[in-house]
Amino acid sequence: MFSRFPFWLYNAALTAGAPLWLSYYGARALRRRTSCRSLRERLACGLPCPPPPLIWLHCVSVGETLAGQPLAEALRERLPAARFAISTTTDAGQARAREQLAWMDARFHFPLDLPWVADRAVASLKPALVIILETEIWPNFLRACARRGVPVVLVNGRLSDRSFARYRRLGRGMGDLLRRFTLCLMQSAEDAERIRQLGAPAERVLMTGNLKYAPPNAAERARRDRIAADLQRQFGLGDGRPCIVAGSTVEGEEAILAEAFAWLRARPGLSRCRLLLAPRHPERFAAVARELQRRSRLVARRSQPGPDDERADVILLDTIGELVAAYRWADVAFIGGSLVPRGGHNILEPAAEGLPVVTGHHMENFRAILNRFRAADAIWQLAPGMPDELPAALATALETLLTDPARASGLGSRAKATWAAETGAVAATVAALESRILPSIPALGAIRGD
Repeated sequence: MFSRFPFWLYNAALTAGAPLWLSYYGARALRRRTSCRSLRERLACGLPCPPPPLIWLHCVSVGETLAGQPLAEALRERLPAARFAISTTTDAGQARAREQLAWMDARFHFPLDLPWVADRAVASLKPALVIILETEIWPNFLRACARRGVPVVLVNGRLSDRSFARYRRLGRGMGDLLRRFTLCLMQSAEDAERIRQLGAPAERVLMTGNLKYAPPNAAERARRDRIAADLQRQFGLGDGRPCIVAGSTVEGEEAILAEAFAWLRARPGLSRCRLLLAPRHPERFAAVARELQRRSRLVARRSQPGPDDERADVILLDTIGELVAAYRWADVAFIGGSLVPRGGHNILEPAAEGLPVVTGHHMENFRAILNRFRAADAIWQLAPGMPDELPAALATALETLLTDPARASGLGSRAKATWAAETGAVAATVAALESRILPSIPALGAIRGD
């Protein structure tokens, strides 16, 4: 067990894998023009460098970018003279950042965690503060920030069962990494306790809640309104036909959903039921389309408008960033990543719409949220079962909610109330930053008037 983090071993592994990731990003650069810029940014070449003082917000993908948006806007209101930059790991996250956070002074892909790349990124941008969402731990980047005295704050932190078990294998070496965070603001008491057990100094750990509970701002509401109206026009949604929206599905779930849906449409009164399905990963869109077309009479794709879209039994939402707007047309929502052992996905977006929400048994990555909803009787979670039992169990849950309006309405109302009761995370996070971080940063303290 390492008493300090083994940077030499970590960097040796990165160097050994360099041909693989360089080939991967190089191939993407040849296929897509935007990836040429992406590759340069990932190598910290030609990064946009706004004048100081700069707050650098790092997110992974779309979900973290959306969660970070209200925090960034709250900080901009509190620190109007500060500059802001956002980095993302994925292309989808970068696209959303460029759309939703166009006001920021810089938007770019997060540099690869190689020593010389991390050093060059931090030296070029000269951030006064780095904010990292949801337990993105990059050792060389943390070390580069520490060398230059840049405070790094972990915000909306969480530790799934899998991540916690993996990090524990590093022993005290993990604690060496976590001590490089100036502050760790965690989603739940369980997350806070876990990061303390991994070695984060107890006095630097606070529980501030989940930023994903934050209500959307006016611009985001307007964006969702536009998308919802467009979906209605293309597919004839909201015309009285029952609609199930299955969000963030993963491999192995579409077949289960298709079987449950076929069973459902054979039930009395549900022959006109529709399924709108949104896979989690864009690279699977084509494969999912083939799977659905093999099983269903008429499948429509959001990306390929056709004359029969309004008649389609199954709608494939093969786009990025439109799922939350699609929930508006749902009678029942199903959350993917939960029928197979993938840890589940976010239940908050359909809950905020007041929808009855159904999940599978595997929701380990969102245990704290799930426990709140279960305590309020605000979610329908399927019991553990054998794989061949899942289609019938899912169909039964969906049928019950589609044919019992009172039960569905009650479940949806309790879900919305549970979501609304947890919307103080942005204020708590800003308060923690103001009391524990900003006064110690002269450049930011000056523009606060401290």
